[in-house]
Amino acid sequence: MAFAAMQVQSFVGRITRIDPWHRTRGTVQDETEVMAIAEQISIDLKALNGQRPALMDHCIAGNLTEKHLARDLAAALTRSFRTYLANYYASFIHLHRVAYVQYPKTDGVNEAIENISKLSHSMAEGDEALPVNLLWPLMMWGCEEESVTERQWILDSIRSLEDIATNAKVTADLLEEVQRRQDQAKRRIDVRSVSHECFASYHFPIV
Repeated sequence: MAFAAMQVQSFVGRITRIDPWHRTRGTVQDETEVMAIAEQISIDLKALNGQRPALMDHCIAGNLTEKHLARDLAAALTRSFRTYLANYYASFIHLHRVAYVQYPKTDGVNEAIENISKLSHSMAEGDEALPVNLLWPLMMWGCEEESVTERQWILDSIRSLEDIATNAKVTADLLEEVQRRQDQAKRRIDVRSVSHECFASYHFPIV
């Protein structure tokens, strides 16, 4: 499980390296190169999903119970796999916002949003607080979500992590500001730009 999480995390690095903060963008050559890299990242992401163990599907569906393992272990595995998958789907949203920022949401992005939503709501129904590792998927989902009700749920969920994540409140504040600016501009707004402008004195490891 730890290795799988590291693989997903590696995609965050690969995607970040093609954003405007880490390479030149804007020319035809730049954007052609970025789209070629993005296409390979997308291929690799889909290949990673094909390698997931069958146990993951049982866990995500909530079918792993005390009939199979000790109750606490079954719950921990289910939670871990759901968190992993939410982060996996967040990579598709992250990639689209970096490489295809000016284009409408694709079917893949809509699928990612739907899955992060389902996974997050499923975990929220449990007895435990949402895991800290869900911050990034919630952030990415929140940047693309259009429903006012779901947006509020996302913000409330992030803020609920304040006791276990010191950056939870300010992350929610950042997301809320990004949403406000996107609504006003009717286009995507770069999260890091808003972070630097509004929270310059605060380091965001999540962005």
